[in-house]
Amino acid sequence: MTQNNCNFDFTIIGGSFAGMTSALALSNSSPNLKIAIIEKQDILGADRKRDGRAYAISSTSLKFFKEIKIFDELQDNAGIISDIKITDYKSPFFLDFLKRETGGDLGQIIENYQIHNALRDQILQRKNISVFAPNSACEVSPNLLKSDLDETCFDKIGMTRVTLDNGEKIYSKLLLACDGRFSKLREMFQIHTTVKKYGQTAIVFNVEHELSHQNIAQEKFLPGGPLAILPLKNSNHSSIVWIAPDKVAQAILALDEKNFAQQLMKKMEDCLGATKIISEKFSYPLIAIEAEKFFHEKMLLIGDAACGVHPIAGQGFNLAIAGINILCELVKNSDQNLISSYNKKAKSQAKKMLVATDILNSLFETKSLSIALARDFGLSLVNKLPRLKKFFIKSAGGF
Repeated sequence: MTQNNCNFDFTIIGGSFAGMTSALALSNSSPNLKIAIIEKQDILGADRKRDGRAYAISSTSLKFFKEIKIFDELQDNAGIISDIKITDYKSPFFLDFLKRETGGDLGQIIENYQIHNALRDQILQRKNISVFAPNSACEVSPNLLKSDLDETCFDKIGMTRVTLDNGEKIYSKLLLACDGRFSKLREMFQIHTTVKKYGQTAIVFNVEHELSHQNIAQEKFLPGGPLAILPLKNSNHSSIVWIAPDKVAQAILALDEKNFAQQLMKKMEDCLGATKIISEKFSYPLIAIEAEKFFHEKMLLIGDAACGVHPIAGQGFNLAIAGINILCELVKNSDQNLISSYNKKAKSQAKKMLVATDILNSLFETKSLSIALARDFGLSLVNKLPRLKKFFIKSAGGF
């Protein structure tokens, strides 16, 4: 896996989910591609620890996991989503997506740290991927000019160059910025970015409950914010995502264990019987971002560095995978306009998901009675019209 040659086809800055996933997908595209990952953390030296978060992985993304050979390793800990049930507070109407309507499971719930470790394990097996970690990128040039080089390096004109904190120089044909929602590379090259702060905090943790979850993922839209109950491998364990306004979330987190559990039971509406918290609680501010363009010269923005959406539909990592798939298809087809094609296709796809999740959050956050009535009518209508329902299932999860 380790190579002394510092000339690559792709240099990936950021070795977390999007970075490692991109590397494995590109490695699959051709064994002749040489790929470098630069990551400031020692991603190879130790397992990642649980941080409370879990990804809802769509069936399309699970097929992708099989292609990059991490699917099998994850199955011992993956929760199955057979059905999805969406309810609105005290409304008699609901929306459910059922396994029998799609011909298969709707997806899986997998804790983030398990995906990270599976990606790492597969990276270690790829001979055409080199990992520079722990290393930081001190200087980044996304398109070298003659004036940037001395005479001995004129063959590097038009390439990208990353200078590491140890002085080593990494050259490549393309650079992938996989450094997350608060991307330093996006900021460095002054790519205009729209940022929306929702004023909400997600509180995430795992619970054990009396009744089996029956592989049903539940999304409860309640006053003050939604609550997602995501089925884990153990039929009596679930991952909770509790979204609340920032100040309310801080008050919730300040409660002692007994009162916190009581408030949670109210939110869960006793749907799974007696419940107790079995993990540490983590909290994250909710912010959506969208870059004006998904490239700068010969650098592409990937995953959250390009677009980060509200987690209300659980589509963040699925969106990143979709963008990586677009890139890999362009690479396989030797697209002569790869950068502009990626920008057009990935941006269009991301925009749809950004708008959809933003509207969904606004619809269920509003206190307007007229909108609430229309919302309930919409849930009932979609549930009764099979074609419309299938459209929503396909749009939400790529099934």
